[in-house]
Amino acid sequence: MIFAFRILLVTLFIESLAVLVLPLLAGGQQPQSSNPSRNSTQKIRTKPNEMSLKAGTAIDWVADFDTALAKARSLGRPIFWYVPTVPGTFMDRKAEIDRYMLAGPFSWPAIITMLNERTVPFRGMPTKAQVEKFGLVTYDFIEPGFLILTPDESLKMVADRLTTLHPQWLFSQIAPVVGEARTWSQAGTERNRKAIDGWWEYLEMTNWILNDEQLNEQRDPLCAEIGLLSGMAAFRMGKRQIANEIWEITCRMFPNDPLAWKAANEAQGIGPFVRGFEVFGELPRQVPQDRQGVLRITSTAPPGTYTPQELWRRSVDFLLHQQDASGGFFDSDYDFGGTDSLPNVHIAVTALVGMALLEAEQREKNSERKRKALLAAERAAKFVADDSKLNFDDRDEIIWAQAYRVRFLAKAKDRLKFKSLPEHLQRATVQLEQLQLKNGSWFHEYPNAFATGTALAALFAAQQAGASVSTEIVELGLERLAKQRFASGAYPYAVRRQNEGDEGGNIQASAGRIPVCELPRHQWGKITDADLASGIATGLEFHELLAKALKYDDHTSTLAYGGFFFWYDMQARSEAISRISDTEQRSRFANRQREIILRLPEIDGAFVDSHELGRCYGTAMALLSLAAVDTETDRR
Repeated sequence: MIFAFRILLVTLFIESLAVLVLPLLAGGQQPQSSNPSRNSTQKIRTKPNEMSLKAGTAIDWVADFDTALAKARSLGRPIFWYVPTVPGTFMDRKAEIDRYMLAGPFSWPAIITMLNERTVPFRGMPTKAQVEKFGLVTYDFIEPGFLILTPDESLKMVADRLTTLHPQWLFSQIAPVVGEARTWSQAGTERNRKAIDGWWEYLEMTNWILNDEQLNEQRDPLCAEIGLLSGMAAFRMGKRQIANEIWEITCRMFPNDPLAWKAANEAQGIGPFVRGFEVFGELPRQVPQDRQGVLRITSTAPPGTYTPQELWRRSVDFLLHQQDASGGFFDSDYDFGGTDSLPNVHIAVTALVGMALLEAEQREKNSERKRKALLAAERAAKFVADDSKLNFDDRDEIIWAQAYRVRFLAKAKDRLKFKSLPEHLQRATVQLEQLQLKNGSWFHEYPNAFATGTALAALFAAQQAGASVSTEIVELGLERLAKQRFASGAYPYAVRRQNEGDEGGNIQASAGRIPVCELPRHQWGKITDADLASGIATGLEFHELLAKALKYDDHTSTLAYGGFFFWYDMQARSEAISRISDTEQRSRFANRQREIILRLPEIDGAFVDSHELGRCYGTAMALLSLAAVDTETDRR
């Protein structure tokens, strides 16, 4: 899933050779790449077109901070300082994050009007002195975000960690700080306001569902906002092609409208809405966080905002809106393994969402919601079972596609009306087995213990579901996993070096992934409850080291944590907890884990870990983590 650090380059180079050479030595056990160019780490990212690049430019951004400060003092207005990134950041996706803000909140008329008329808008990175003065240091401030300063440079408001963009919510948070008394509608454009408000009301009343006749009417939208919203409705109905057509028509009809510029980004697949970061709908009243008298907000919901039951309902609603008509989920642009690996990323995410939907259906009492969850899960199962959706030539992310689809199909075998499902499960199981290297490891980008652990856990689920699993392959994998473990319980980030003794290993650095590796050893009967409990306790003890990386999209420290590790480690920890047989000990671990999870929902009740993996992945993993440690009162 992730890039290695420079200190591991030599080791990983050697191991990467093993990925290519060892399958040949294994007598053709590994599926061979028929097209080497399809196993590329090249990242082909969409470039915004001319209209997309206009997004955010309707705001009167001042060129530099000193000019903004002078203007603020002259006009007596606060400075609205948008901070797209900070010096020394760990973020890989800086351009994408900036795009989400420009084509998100900074494209809506109400916010444009408020910022232009009530503030002096400034967009730029802080200097070294400003980093210290305003606390814009890594870990303390996670981009994207903004500051609101008085003309004497006193802080009035800080916002960061904005991974869920709800434009009306952001407007309501900023307005009282900058003296904006108008409502969202009043501050927005007055053109066709009555029609626009009626359209908003209708979409919310119908849960963003339009019939074919209504969608066809939007090929000649009344204004840019109605065209944009209609495309959004089509997208949420799984009709991606129609959504793009409406957005493109909107761009042609209203080329000078900021919302058409936003529509251009959505049509290109780089806008915050299609990526799942921009949401709409009613939210509970939010209580802003206060830090030393300064108003501070993030897009994380304040503690106690939602009950577990509400989280399940809201998270499932979000996931249902993101499903494509094909059954797949495509919001993730996780391309660390190269653009050619994205089909496998999408299979993995879709499988995880499918598993979460099956868990949700079990907890749901409403018959219609149960039906929708099962229907969506069945569409997802058909998508992941289709071999044509995978890139078998990719050697970077194929493990996650195969392991998670095996787990999903195993979970779905007796739950979904999919007659050929057992055959699909058996075929996927064999394909996962065939990814094993001669030394017993599985790999992603390079061989490692956590990929091996994930594969072995998937094979256990397959066997439990009735699939035939090779004992020889499992034993070889378990043997390899045991050899990678240090006496302290730590596992290496990549592989143990030949000169490393059993007393080595960084327990803090591997605390998050220990349950990932210990879980299959317990499942396959190689370690005791006490051994598994020790690994869980270590993960909980050093949880803050993992939590510090949440919402980053790259490695964040020499401990090799990153946002993309967060829910991956959390889900394995929850599943490991569920296997502890001692009721009191299991309950103690589960309560601690459950408390951690319930502090993490976003303002809309969904979840996230990093920008490029996407909110569907984060939400699915969070629900699976919660399901493993929930209580009877959590169930509807």
